Formats: sequence, C-alpha cells, structure tokens
Amino acid sequence: MDKSFLKQEICTIAKTAYMKGLTAGWGGNISARGDDGAILITPHKKSLGFLTPDDIISVYGNGCLIEGDRKPSSEFRMHCAIYSSLKINAIVHMHPPALNTLAARGIPLELMTFECRLTLGGTPPIIPQTTPIVTDIDSLISAFQYSNIVVLKNHGTVSVGEDLEAALGLSEVAEEAAKMTIYAHTFRNVEPIELEEVVLQPESIPTFPVFSREHIALIQSLVNADAEAQRLGRETDLTVRYAIKQAEDSKVYNMHFEKGRIVRITADEEADFVNVGKKEAWIHVFNGRLDPFAAVSQKKLHLVKGQISDLSRWYAPFYRIFTLWKQAPVFEMNHELK
Repeated sequence: MDKSFLKQEICTIAKTAYMKGLTAGWGGNISARGDDGAILITPHKKSLGFLTPDDIISVYGNGCLIEGDRKPSSEFRMHCAIYSSLKINAIVHMHPPALNTLAARGIPLELMTFECRLTLGGTPPIIPQTTPIVTDIDSLISAFQYSNIVVLKNHGTVSVGEDLEAALGLSEVAEEAAKMTIYAHTFRNVEPIELEEVVLQPESIPTFPVFSREHIALIQSLVNADAEAQRLGRETDLTVRYAIKQAEDSKVYNMHFEKGRIVRITADEEADFVNVGKKEAWIHVFNGRLDPFAAVSQKKLHLVKGQISDLSRWYAPFYRIFTLWKQAPVFEMNHELK
C-alpha cells in the first residue's frame, strides 16, 4: 500500500477513534506496517483527533527513525515488538473509559449480543499494568496468541489486525460491550439478566494430546450425549460435514453431523466446511481461551472451505458444541514440545 495513502488512513482512523471517545487528550497511539516493512506511527503528545499526514512518523522495526519531524509515540517500542512477533499489519492502542472502568473495578465484561460474541470471541484477557508506558511486553505478546484485543489494567486496550479498520473495530466492539455491561448493572434490580451458561470441566475427564484419536473420540461422545446440543441440532437440522485440520501435520478430522449427532468421523477434507489452524491455536480453542467463531474473524483459524455466513445458520447448536469442546481439554503447548 502506498505510504502516503497509509498515512492518510492512520489519520482517518485516529480521528474516528477520538470522535467516538475511545481516547481523550493526547492519549492513545496507532501504527500500520507498510509494504516495505517500515512502521508508520502516530507522534508523541499530539491529539489523535487533529493529526495530519505530515505528523505521521516512519520508523524501522528496531525503532530507528526513517522519516518525520516529530518524536514518535512513547509506545513505539511496544509496537515494534508486536510487529516482530505477530503477522499483523495494524495496531490500535486506546484508552476506552467504560472498559477501563470495569477492568479497574474488577467487574467482569458481559457479552450480551451475537455481534460482541462473534467479534471478541470471549472476554478479552486482562494483564496487569504498573507503569504509564507498557514495559511487560512478553505478557502482552502471549495474550495475543488467543485474542486480538488485550486489556491493560489501569491503562487501556491494545488491538491488532490485518488492517487498521479491523484493529479499530475490536476496540469499538469491546467498548460497546463494556457500556452494555454498565447499563445492565444499572438496571439489574429492575429486570433480571439471563447469564450465559458455563459448562464446568469435571475433574474426572482426562487430558489428551491435541488432535489425538482419543481426544476427538471424547468430543464425539460429549456432543452425542448432550441433550441440549441434540435438541438444537434437531431444531436447526444440523446435517453437515465439518472438518478441523491441524496446519503443521495436515491431520484432519471430518465430523459428519446428522440432525446434531456426529454419526461418523473420517480423515478427509470432503466436507462442507474445513477449518484450519496451527496446533497452538487449536490448543487455545480446546482449552477454552479462544472461541472458534471469533478465531476465524481474527485470522487465528482459517475457514478454507465454506463461508462463515453459511455456518451461522447453525450458530445455536455449534455454539453449544464449541462450549462442550472445553470439556475435552488438551495438553498445553509446553507439554507438547517436551
């Protein structure tokens, strides 16, 4: 993408964020990675609402200045570290007031709409922040492995994406969810809130290597034995072939559903939907840290066959099925590497 166009896009996104109240004063910073690998970043101590393309600074990944008359954002080292660790092209760091309030007070974020659940996948991870500038970058990078938006307690949010619009969108939806959570608490004594059902993991369930035959067999038995999954499957006629594939070794399991039941599993990609991801991403999915629907929109899983819009017709049964997956925990990555 042309550098001058990218500078203008940063200014547009910055003004949008400022006008929507996602940051105030001189707070927040935004960056994008150009085709040549250079990082374009907003300047230090200038309001995001009043930037011009001439204000945008260009730096190398090591932080060395390439172009610009101003000092880069004080968080430019954080931006450089994220780009060196993740395959993304945009970073948006905001100070959203509602979400910051909930995090500071320890009030859980409630995802009350389909949009929030599909976009965020789950409650964004919260990591401690003890300094005005992000210094614990390793914790931030680790959190990005299962969410494209992270909350820095007493500070703000950092969201990443393949482009600026995607990164900003996560910040917007998270702040919307925070506002709805605050509204819900305001009216909690007026009308009861139906809370999302949480499925607990019985201690008797064993832990298997991810994508092992034993692991997939457990998933099949959990789905077929669950009354709610079966009811939703019958009501929506969940008759489809849904395959999951591990990118590193191309191991694939094709689940053949008939009205909600997994009647058989085959090792092929002759499916209506094929979802591919790296081992680490699947571990986060099965251990409950990454929602499969959101993982597709955040590019942590890739639906290489079929469309997410078509899969959405079975959102209710698959949401239940993906919840049951959490009852089939797998070994963590550090165990897999031993």
